[in-house]
Amino acid sequence: MGTEITLSVDHVDLDYSKNHMGNDHGSLFQESDRKRIKSDQINYEYFETSEDSSLSSMEMGFSKPLRDVIPRIELLGFTIDKVQSEYEFCVSECELEESELENALSWMPFEQFLKIVSSIKITSLNHEFDEDSHKKDPETYASKFLDTDTLKTIPFYNSYDIQAYSEQSFLAGVLGFLHPYSALRLLAENEHNLDQDVIWQYGPLVHNGWAKESEFQENARRMQRFLIVTEGHTDAEILDLAIQTIRPEIYDFFSFIDMTEGHPFGGTGNLQKFAKGLAQMDVHNQTLFLYDNDTEGLSAFRNTKKLNLPANMGVTMLPDHGSFKSFQTLGPTGKDKIDINGKAAAIECYLDLFQPDLPKEPLIHWSGYKADVRQYQGALANKEKYTKNFLKHTPEELQKTEYDLSKLEEVVNAIYKECINIKVFSGKSLSS
Repeated sequence: MGTEITLSVDHVDLDYSKNHMGNDHGSLFQESDRKRIKSDQINYEYFETSEDSSLSSMEMGFSKPLRDVIPRIELLGFTIDKVQSEYEFCVSECELEESELENALSWMPFEQFLKIVSSIKITSLNHEFDEDSHKKDPETYASKFLDTDTLKTIPFYNSYDIQAYSEQSFLAGVLGFLHPYSALRLLAENEHNLDQDVIWQYGPLVHNGWAKESEFQENARRMQRFLIVTEGHTDAEILDLAIQTIRPEIYDFFSFIDMTEGHPFGGTGNLQKFAKGLAQMDVHNQTLFLYDNDTEGLSAFRNTKKLNLPANMGVTMLPDHGSFKSFQTLGPTGKDKIDINGKAAAIECYLDLFQPDLPKEPLIHWSGYKADVRQYQGALANKEKYTKNFLKHTPEELQKTEYDLSKLEEVVNAIYKECINIKVFSGKSLSS
């Protein structure tokens, strides 16, 4: 009979292979997701009476809640917009096939398809094997989510091709024309599905000799990762710890230039030159150039935007923040509270500035004038103290203490969104 391996959520199998590894889904998972999982392919009665110690290895696989898989899928380019493009391409293919028929179907628009799929709570669908399934029309399993006439307007739907034995397996068949990650992205639109585990169990396949355990590796692959290039060594250290703490479920998607011997492209001007150099080379790495939200950063950001960066590269600044609209500053005319967004908000300003043993009042000092943006450059006084106070913590400590991560959370989420844009845009470019 052979051994199966599937990518599934609950018991909805979205990808399937038999007697070989099939598609590599390791980039959906991290090492902490490698665990023992009960399997329908294991005869547990045998192990109750046997001294065979191989049960633990047979049960091995990856398991991660759908809510934590979705950010990883989006960094791989599977946004709702991407799913819509894939769906509409399938519709166009069906229209081409049907163009010569007298009674051509009117295919379901994506908005309706999205509404139907997002209304499905997969745990409400039966998944138990129906022994009489071979006697039934597969469409008898569809009653919980749509009628037969509506089914026929879904691209590539053909009841004869669906081997259904339960409501959940029928749903998998209906979604089978889409990429598995597109199907996951759609099912995640229903919040009731987010706590269901996405499972890729390899234990039975390895135990039966169809694959090696070393083939099943976790984490984003090299060309799936994003290189974040910052103005300096400290910026990268802060962001690295921030991502580990705030978005651990996607931490492995990001990397920074090796800074063990010092940052090779330190400073705003040098970062701009580095971006210009990469823009002229055929570099395939997904790269995001990140500037501070200050006067020098604003100037360099605008100049970098003019470089016509390739599709796999992007440039952004640290985001504006409401708390910076009235920030204490000190200049030639004395103290004044002003908006420092775009003028003096370097990465240190996004730290918790009110921790014990820090200056009582955060203060920006004004310095040189930048003619091209017609404003002065500012910097946080004693910024090294704020940085040291943050970097002394581990991710676990930051999650448990009262350290205010809210501003850093906005930074991390802004980086996440920019990286998704790079992935989606570069994907369109490569496919065109």
